[in-house]
Amino acid sequence: MTKVLVVSNYPTEGRAGVLEKCFQTNGATVTTIEWHESSAAKFDSFDGVVLSGSPEMMTDTGTRAKYRAEAQAILDSRAPILGICFGHQLMAHAYGAEVVEDKKHVLEMVNTAVLRDDPLFGGLSRSLKLFESRYEVVKEVPEGFILLARSDTSAVAAMKHKARTLYGVQFHPERFTPANPDGDRVVANFIGLLK
Repeated sequence: MTKVLVVSNYPTEGRAGVLEKCFQTNGATVTTIEWHESSAAKFDSFDGVVLSGSPEMMTDTGTRAKYRAEAQAILDSRAPILGICFGHQLMAHAYGAEVVEDKKHVLEMVNTAVLRDDPLFGGLSRSLKLFESRYEVVKEVPEGFILLARSDTSAVAAMKHKARTLYGVQFHPERFTPANPDGDRVVANFIGLLK
């Protein structure tokens, strides 16, 4: 069984439940820790790591200081990592990219264009519907990463490190629906990369 560590970046316990369930139903054994428990050693003891969303704002200096240990763990760990929404922004920040406030709060399924073939989007079309819930975005792909997808609302909807198994996605793959199931396949594909 693939062992996945979910790092909950939410301010209250229990908010990562949908994310946990999505990984469990796709065949992973899930352990959840709070953001302040992050370390490279802990990350490296799992097959893969998932960084959750959060209502926190990366443009806030206090937020960047609060999540400094998690950002360092991203840099120092050798484990495959999937950053989701805030986790994606934290990964981009850790690698030197700028996160900026958007003029529009997005809370909807958005059209997402896959720009290149990648196992994360294996078995999916180049045109997806994925759920975004955010106030901020990654301004541009950090050095050492490549752009995998853009959406109608996010220039960096998905990115991948060139040398490590590090993925960041602005969307919430765990928040799929029967009418728009693409996110569930993204989760299954990430788990497949860990085997």
